[in-house]
Amino acid sequence: MGWQNSLPQEEFFRSSYRPLVRDVIFAGAHHDEAEDAVSAAMVEVLERWDTIQNPLAYARRTAINHAIRTRQRGTSRIAGRLVERGNVPPESDQDPGLLVWEQQEWVTLLLKSLPRAERQALACVVDSFRPQEIALLLGKTEAAVRQNLHAARKRLAERLGRTGTREEDR
Repeated sequence: MGWQNSLPQEEFFRSSYRPLVRDVIFAGAHHDEAEDAVSAAMVEVLERWDTIQNPLAYARRTAINHAIRTRQRGTSRIAGRLVERGNVPPESDQDPGLLVWEQQEWVTLLLKSLPRAERQALACVVDSFRPQEIALLLGKTEAAVRQNLHAARKRLAERLGRTGTREEDR
C-alpha cells in the first residue's frame, strides 16, 4: 500500500513516531527505552483508535507513562526476583567496581534531573572552572552562572533531603 493510499492510523504512526520518541527522551528516557515506550503506546492507540479524541496527545501521555513505569519497576523487580531465587551473593562478595558504577549512575540521574543551564554550570565547577571562566565558556554573565550554581545546589540538596541517603549507605 502506498503512502497516499494508507489508512489514517498508518499516517498517524509515520508522522508521529519520531516526534514521540523525541518527547519521551526529553522526559528522561534513553533512546531504546523511548522507542519501546512509543511502540507500546502506538499499540494502545491502535486498539482504542475509535474512542480517542486526540491520538497524538493520548500517545504522548501513554508513552511517557510507560517509560516512567518501566524505569520504576525495572531494577527493583529484577532485584526482588534475584533475592527470591537466592541468586544474591553475600554483601562481602559484591564487586567493588559494580558499586562504583551504581554510585556513578545514581549521581548521573541526580544531575540529569537538573535543568540544562544548572547542569552545565555544575559540570564546569566539577572540572575546576571558576565562575568567571564558566561565564566566558557558556556565554553568560557571571551573575547568571552564580545563580545557576546556587539553584543547582539547592535543588540537589532538596532532592537528597527528600529521598534521604541511599539505601545501601544507611
